[in-house]
Amino acid sequence: MQVSTKRKRAGLGIALLCGLSLVASACGGDGDSGNDASSGGGKKLVYFMAPNTTPTRYIEQDGPDFAKALESLDPDIEVKFVNGGGDSANQLSQANSAIAAGAKALVVVAADPNTSAAILQAADGAGVPVIGYENPPLNGPMYAQVIFDPYKVGVQQGEYFQSQVEAGAFGDGPVDVARQYGNKGDVYTTEMLRGQDEVLQPMIDDGTLNVVCEDYIKDWAPDNAQQAADQCLTKTQGDVDVFLGFYDGNASGIIAALRAKDVQIPVYGGQNPELTGLQYMLTGEQQDDVLKAFSVEAEAAAKITVAAINGDDPPSDLVADTVNNGSDDIPTAKLDTTLIHLEEGKDPGEVVQQAVDLGIFTWEQICDGGPAADTPTCQEKAG
Repeated sequence: MQVSTKRKRAGLGIALLCGLSLVASACGGDGDSGNDASSGGGKKLVYFMAPNTTPTRYIEQDGPDFAKALESLDPDIEVKFVNGGGDSANQLSQANSAIAAGAKALVVVAADPNTSAAILQAADGAGVPVIGYENPPLNGPMYAQVIFDPYKVGVQQGEYFQSQVEAGAFGDGPVDVARQYGNKGDVYTTEMLRGQDEVLQPMIDDGTLNVVCEDYIKDWAPDNAQQAADQCLTKTQGDVDVFLGFYDGNASGIIAALRAKDVQIPVYGGQNPELTGLQYMLTGEQQDDVLKAFSVEAEAAAKITVAAINGDDPPSDLVADTVNNGSDDIPTAKLDTTLIHLEEGKDPGEVVQQAVDLGIFTWEQICDGGPAADTPTCQEKAG
């Protein structure tokens, strides 16, 4: 494997994919025939509306965790799943079908927040409360939303990156950094960038950092991240000290581009853990990750949903902030996150263990094939 010139100088399943009705709709159409009132057996219907199949967390973790939490709070509630397949028009159709079926609430991860206002308008017109989830819809009324605080995530990433620059991890002199963001216009992207820039902009202004590429990654898709990284490497002729992304999907796309060109450049800026992110931490190709306990977010959303159905205010012990979504100040529950990172001389398995302890993935999942399968950690943890 070729090491870049700059680096030499620096010295450096979707298991539930078709098992849940969630993905029955992901596999085509609006995924709901509109006859749920009868299938619910008289129960109150709540719809969990996933955006697509990337990130996988909404299908594999958040959705099932939400259903489990909600049903424990109120056994008379039945959770239906739909998946927008990355298309706002499809997600709007699903929302209209859910409303027609008698939904008592919609929990929505927007397929594309910038074109999601019609969902909020349709629900508001029908008197159905909407709870935004992690990447919520924009530009319309919502009952409340729950998110891991994206501003804090950006600050965490920025502060760790700053510490690495100051420690000389990328060599002497100005650091040539290629930055990748999330889907342009998403609240999550805007807030994360605000957090990162609060730390990094002074270093850019004084010349410590030289931004050689910066790209918004449409739909947060790894394929788009790979394409952007590939174009950046071509543009700079590989003269990049480090990539700084926004989440694990960025990182996996960047690493794919680096592997294709057989070069080694460090990759920072993981968050929203995916299997690939944790696997690449074990191989040493991804430096950090911001952990989110998905089950905590799902449980918070369940409590908020019950309050909405009962006509109560959002629970004040959870919903303590407001965020303007372009038209309204939305009551918002902001949840805490934890940054983990590799350390020289420390077993990466000890670092990744924190994600396992939070229940994000098991060692069997992390080590079941993929790039980390042959690492010493996986040999020890999963045989």
